[in-house]
Amino acid sequence: MPAPEKPEIPEKLKVRLIADDGFPPFSFVSRTGAPTGLSVELAIAACERAALDCTVEARPFSDIIPALLKGEADVAITGPQPDATALQQLAVTRSYFRIMGRFAVASGSKRKGATPSSLSGARIGVARDTLHARWLEAYYGAADIIAFDGLAAAGEALKNGAVDALFGDNLQVIYWLSGEAAAGCCRLLDGAFSDFDYFSRDLVFLVRRDRPGLREALDYGLDQAQASGATSRIIRAYLPLPLW
Repeated sequence: MPAPEKPEIPEKLKVRLIADDGFPPFSFVSRTGAPTGLSVELAIAACERAALDCTVEARPFSDIIPALLKGEADVAITGPQPDATALQQLAVTRSYFRIMGRFAVASGSKRKGATPSSLSGARIGVARDTLHARWLEAYYGAADIIAFDGLAAAGEALKNGAVDALFGDNLQVIYWLSGEAAAGCCRLLDGAFSDFDYFSRDLVFLVRRDRPGLREALDYGLDQAQASGATSRIIRAYLPLPLW
C-alpha cells in the first residue's frame, strides 16, 4: 500500500488544541501547570509530522465541546463524546487509542488462555455494576463471577487467592498490577478484549468543520507518527505494561 500523501494545507498552520485537564493518563496538568499526557503527546507528534503549529490548552471536561463550538479552539484532543447536534459542526479523526478489557491472574497461575472455555469454572473478580461485569455475565456464564466494590477490592481478592482471575478496564488493570497494592503478585493473561457493545470505545480528535483540511492533516500526522514508531514510544512511556 502506498504511503499516504500529506494533505494540501499551509505549512505551519496555527492550530489551537484543547484537552480535558483531568483525564490521566491521556490528558492532565503537570506540576509545572502545562498540559501533558498520552493524548497530548500523540497530538503534538501528529502536528509535527503534518507541519502544523499547534498549541495546547487544558480546560475542565465540561468546557471542551462549548469551546470548540464557540471557536475558542480548533481541535479537542480529549473530552466528552459530542451529541448529534455538535457533530454537525465537528469532524472526527481516525482512532488513536482503543479502550479495552483485560484479564489478570496470579503470577504462579498455570492458566494460559482467557477464553470462556479456558476460564470455565474459574472464580473471576470484577467491579460491581460495571459494563465489564455485564460482559462477563453475557459471555462467561460457565465461570463463577464475583462482584466487588471496585477494581482495587477485586484485585486484593486476586492477590489473596479468593478469586482465580480479575477482569476490568485494560488501563486500570495494568496500573493496579504495576502498583504497590499488587506487590508483584499477578500478571496479565492472554490479550486484550474489545467489544463496542459493552466497554470498548475509540478515542479520536474532534475537529471544527470550518477548518478545511485540518482533519485530514491530523490523520496524516497520526499515520506518520505510528509508522515512525513515535506512537509506540509515547504509549510505552505512559503504560508500565504492554496493551496487547
